Amino acid sequence: MWDIEVKETVWHRLANEIFFRILRGEYTIGKKLPSYIYIAKEAGSSPETVRKALRELQRHGVIEKTRLGYFVTSDETKVISFRHQYLASIEKEYLDARKKVSTLTKGTKTLNTMTAT
Repeated sequence: MWDIEVKETVWHRLANEIFFRILRGEYTIGKKLPSYIYIAKEAGSSPETVRKALRELQRHGVIEKTRLGYFVTSDETKVISFRHQYLASIEKEYLDARKKVSTLTKGTKTLNTMTAT
């Protein structure tokens, strides 16, 4: 069986990009985000995909929805907390990939040793 995973959807990648823009200060803590229509046009994506991305960030407390639109949370600890969660997930993916490569390398060495004798 092949070990191929496609975990990240378009809306998930878009949520990450919006979050990175928050971290870089392009979208400022406590300030209003551009409209989802504007983000969709800028990203070359559909408005529904942007809404899904914004809902994901809202679920993590990074942004808040009001009747005036979406705002980056004014609670910087929520942004920092989500940043730590994101980095931990990336680290886990890296360690899992490293483990696969290590297992593959050990198997190749064993195979090479067996064919050399």
